[in-house]
Amino acid sequence: MTKQDIQELAENALHEACRHIQDALGVKTGDNAAYFFSGEAEDTIYQIFRQYIDDELMIKAYENEKD
Repeated sequence: MTKQDIQELAENALHEACRHIQDALGVKTGDNAAYFFSGEAEDTIYQIFRQYIDDELMIKAYENEKD
């Protein structure tokens, strides 16, 4: 996976998480999420997701080496 692929995966993960919460709460628009997850909050969430994705990729690579 390229850095761009990982970034897109992180962005999709945030969007899906927000959508899940909004659906559960009956929220009709993503306006608040767009405001809430902007700037530093957005950067922090993306960094966490990218680190998690990198970790999963490392584990997957390790497991593939064992096979």
